[in-house]
Formats: sequence, C-alpha cells, structure tokens
Amino acid sequence: MFKRLLTGILIIGLIVGFTCLRMVHVAFFDAFVLILMIIAGVEMINARKKQGKTLFDKLILLYPVPVFVGYVFSGSVINAIFIQFLTLIVLFICCAGIEIIIYAVGRKAGAAPVETKDLLSITKDTMGVILYPLTIISFMFMINHFGYNIGYVLIILTFAVSIATDTFAYIFGMLFGKNKARFAPEISPKKSVVGAVAGLIGGFVVGIVAWVLFYHLDLLNAGLTSMLTITNSVALFSMIGIVGSLATQFGDLVASAVKRKADLKDYGKLLPGHGGILDRIDGQMFCAVVVATMFAVFMI
Repeated sequence: MFKRLLTGILIIGLIVGFTCLRMVHVAFFDAFVLILMIIAGVEMINARKKQGKTLFDKLILLYPVPVFVGYVFSGSVINAIFIQFLTLIVLFICCAGIEIIIYAVGRKAGAAPVETKDLLSITKDTMGVILYPLTIISFMFMINHFGYNIGYVLIILTFAVSIATDTFAYIFGMLFGKNKARFAPEISPKKSVVGAVAGLIGGFVVGIVAWVLFYHLDLLNAGLTSMLTITNSVALFSMIGIVGSLATQFGDLVASAVKRKADLKDYGKLLPGHGGILDRIDGQMFCAVVVATMFAVFMI
C-alpha cells in the first residue's frame, strides 16, 4: 500500500510538473503526451502479442511522432487533426501494402504464409493498437491546444474528474460495496455498483467545483464568461463531470477486458504498485476525449 501511495504521489507530481512547464511552452505538455503514447504503445504491443497477434511494431511506434509534430508546428488544432487523419490513412496503406506483398511473394514461392481468409489480419490488429490506445491518448494533445489558459482548465478537468472518479469509487466501494452487487464481475470482479455510482458523484462534484473556480471566479483568466452563458457553462461543466466519470470507468473496463484476454495482471512494471502506464491512464485518456469533444461542441 505504501509503495502504491508513494508512486501515486510521484505520478501526480509528474503531471503537475509538466503542466507547470507549459508556462514556458505548450510543447512541454505535448512531450509528456508523446512519452505516454510511446510507452502505452509498447505495453499494448506486448499485451496483444501475448494473445498470439502479429503486429507491425515499428509502424505503431512511429505513429505518435507525426501527431506530436502536427500539434506543435501546424499552428492550429484543425491542421493538426488533418495531419493525424492523413497519418492514419498512410499507415493503413503501408500496413495493407506490406501484408499483401508478403502474401503475394509467399504464393509465388508456392507457400503462402497465411490463408486467404486471414489476409490483412496483421493490418487489422496493427490499426487496432493505433486506434486504441494511441489515438485515444492523442486527445490529450487537443485539450492542450484549445488556447493557452483554456488549456490549463481542460488539463485540470481531465485529470481531476478521472482521479475523483477513481478515488470516490475506491473509497465508497471499500466502505459500502463489499458483498454488494458487482458492476462487471467477469471483467473486473472488485468493482461494485456502489463504487460506480460514487464515482459518478465524484465526477459531478469536481465538475461543479471547476465551474465555480474557472467560470464564476475565472481563476485562470480563461475568459470563459465571454464565450459561454451561465446556463451553458453550468450544463457544460456538469456534463463533463458526469460523462467524464462514465468515460473514465468505461476506459478502465476496456483496459481490464484486454488484460483478461491476454491473461495479464498489469500492462507493465514501470509504476510500482500501479503496473504500467496503461494501468494508470486507462480512464484519463477516455476522459480527455469527453472534455475535448464537449468543449469543442459548446464553444462552436
């Protein structure tokens, strides 16, 4: 327990540290996300290989680089998204092309390496890892580039909602969820319905507190009062709290499902007491999708 607590403090310290370095340049937080993507990519590659999957490893680990470059140097979120979409298309073409060539060469030699029905299976599995977890994590680039001060609001919201969800779910699940109905027993036996509901409440509370701090008091001078009405702002922050909490819990279940299928306890050993990077950010990355999407919808 002490090891887990100490590692948790160090993780929070890293998040706070890179967020503070953002004052020097937003690219520091981008670098943090890039590191997360690469490590998470390695962890997921290992997990999928445990399931007997064959992957184009180098193409998977190449993907975060143009995405990072797009957000740092393209000058706008729209341009960065276009670069990312183009990268996905190019990688798909490369994967499919390589696999078809391998198959064609094998047939010409008189021994095709795979059955026809399995053709493009490597491409499918490779693109699967590129989409989950890498593309999901890449939404953290987006929240970083909504605007200088707004970026701080979104980063804090993402991590605060997800951490509050996990904390409330853990504490109330331990106190009141024992011997109660399980939330998803076949995927994550320890999760209780009580804990899941408490997690939603925790996310909602963070959403309301964030509204008071960042809209009502305009603590970070993000200028949200000029962009949103009171009604819209309350709705936005409340929905981010609730839907972000749901997304956090969903992300945790998805990660657990993949681990169970691969017969893994953790994705790695990088974080003592926590496992791998994916064990720690499985919920945060889905929460980032919610935060980025909702702000984009409400701000347009």
